Amino acid sequence: MKHGLGSAVGRVAAVIGGLLLVGIVLRLILAILSPILPSGLMQIVTAGWNTLYGIVSPALPALAAVATLAALVWVLVGRRR
Repeated sequence: MKHGLGSAVGRVAAVIGGLLLVGIVLRLILAILSPILPSGLMQIVTAGWNTLYGIVSPALPALAAVATLAALVWVLVGRRR
């Protein structure tokens, strides 16, 4: 297996893509369950989703900054080869 910056960036991109896919699936499940569940249970599910988003949202600007810097480094290293 090749160990380098490209494989590391690929792994990071795979992790980010996986998290994005999980988020999309969770939103789809919520959209499917909303007409089925009783209103009380749906409020509990929505409150849990909002709590999870509240925990993750403070880290989003830092994650975006790291992703931007990683993309810049990847482009600069790729041009030197």
